[in-house]
Amino acid sequence: MEFTECVKGRLALTLKSSLLCAVMLMPASVLAQSLKAAGDEEAVQATLAITADSTTHSAAAQSTDQRQITRLSRHIQRKYQISDAKARRIVAEAILNGRTYQVDPELILAIIAVESTFKERAVSREGARGLMQVMPGAHPKKMQNIGGAHALFDPAKNIHTGSLILVKYLDTHSGNLRRALLSYNGSLGSRSSFPDRVIRIYQDLRRTTTEG
Repeated sequence: MEFTECVKGRLALTLKSSLLCAVMLMPASVLAQSLKAAGDEEAVQATLAITADSTTHSAAAQSTDQRQITRLSRHIQRKYQISDAKARRIVAEAILNGRTYQVDPELILAIIAVESTFKERAVSREGARGLMQVMPGAHPKKMQNIGGAHALFDPAKNIHTGSLILVKYLDTHSGNLRRALLSYNGSLGSRSSFPDRVIRIYQDLRRTTTEG
């Protein structure tokens, strides 16, 4: 199976995407007031920033996003035994990064499923960290950009970094998904079941999105 869509560009993440679900589920003014009451001024500013950005995202598209978040988070919550809030946050991050880097969010989620089974504190024997099992030593510049290797335990920063790495390998292999996944897993040139496992879950998640 090949991922045939060309990746057109990369944009910097400037939003607190972990608030995406909340922004879509209630008026921004209400959410901002509740966050301000809790003393989270940074979250208030992020909420307002997301709201401003959403003016270019149609109501129909926002409704589609909301349905996708609900369907995928329910599926993940049930299959991987994680909380609804955690599932929604991870799905929202995958959708935002998928849109930013023009990759299916279900593909990002499938990699998370195989790499960490949605455990944000996961650490492999080789030292890979977080949801998408990013190797800090292999990506020093990216570690610098997110504030150090410890930041990989933050779901938003981990998914952002993992998505960048995935897109890089898709570019390198001209959109060939299987080879990109082998490179992501560090198993290019060897026999590995990693691509097949990811693709199987990816297809399952795509069906969840389209069929509900």
